[in-house]
Amino acid sequence: MKTADLRIIESFDGGDFVLRGNDLQLISGFQNMPYLGMFGGNKQSTTGPKTQEQTFDFWGNFLFHPNDPKIWFNSITESLLEVLQLNSSGRIKIEEAVKKDLEFMREFAELSVSVQLFAVDKIRINIEIQEPNVKNSTIFTYIWNATEMELTLENFTNGGTEGIPLDLPLNFPL
Repeated sequence: MKTADLRIIESFDGGDFVLRGNDLQLISGFQNMPYLGMFGGNKQSTTGPKTQEQTFDFWGNFLFHPNDPKIWFNSITESLLEVLQLNSSGRIKIEEAVKKDLEFMREFAELSVSVQLFAVDKIRINIEIQEPNVKNSTIFTYIWNATEMELTLENFTNGGTEGIPLDLPLNFPL
């Protein structure tokens, strides 16, 4: 299964597209999916239709799947990272949250997830994704710094790192 998408990276303000030269950088594969699964949804669990008050839902939940809440992104990982202590008990809860957030990918890829405490208030989230009909797996390494409440993408294979975050508004008529 080949996919194409705009590349998304963490830019400390909720993610950003990557500008490469005068164009937006494209990816072919599943590179955006772990980030969107763990950090692209809600910071809370959405279980039903919207009411009049703002619920800070992931905009795509209601747009793409308005009648199927069981497949909505809820970003359990992001919610836990902001409140859990980074100790051995918290590490296990975060690892389970990552697996749950990425459950949607199991229909089309094999996943392996591990979470390690490697410094004071820092964890490393390793996600290995084996796409169908692709020889090499892709490894994503995310670092969460609880002191600064900050996520960085340490590295990933088969992904490339050229380009810079797009640091201007996308204003265009719809």
